Amino acid sequence: MVKLSILPRSALAPYLKKGRYGSPEGSAGLLISELKEFGLANVTAFKDQGEALQRAIKIQFDVDLPQGPQVVTKAGISFVGIAPGQWWAFAEEYECDRFFTRLEACVGMFGTIVNQSDARAIVELSGPKVRSVLSKGVSVDLDERNFRMGDAATTMAAQLWITIWQTDEEPTYRLSVFRAFGSSLLDWLTTSSAEFGYEII
Repeated sequence: MVKLSILPRSALAPYLKKGRYGSPEGSAGLLISELKEFGLANVTAFKDQGEALQRAIKIQFDVDLPQGPQVVTKAGISFVGIAPGQWWAFAEEYECDRFFTRLEACVGMFGTIVNQSDARAIVELSGPKVRSVLSKGVSVDLDERNFRMGDAATTMAAQLWITIWQTDEEPTYRLSVFRAFGSSLLDWLTTSSAEFGYEII
């Protein structure tokens, strides 16, 4: 009997091959990497339970939930405001094991948790031309005067719904998209960055 084995792989594994592409001149304008191991949940407050949920999150994670399109991060856990009363709760790889247990313990009767870890693809983007690349398709103004570290937006990029947030002043951005549209997101990113050169790391 033939034995079949199913091995897990990241959302973008078939499409990301490490290397330098596009224009070979100078340093790569865009650096692209995939976040492969993470925890991601949609957290939604029940009606009239927003304040109670905020208090519970504060006790468990020692952060104040953002009250708008922003991101707060502490000890590998981030909360990204995506809509009134809704957040992405994100855990880096080293925090994944306890992440959902901690979320369930504090959200309790105040809201819902929907595990989105396998439903979304997340890429991290940086490099000297990252703003120029993103400006070709992202429907928000990413100029440093308007969009800074800690800011976030749920918007359109090349006809795809994405959530984008800025993690540092370099700047570095993270983009989340439905897993099924991950290859379309990469097609747009690589086409938009070809003139500057891009590197997949």
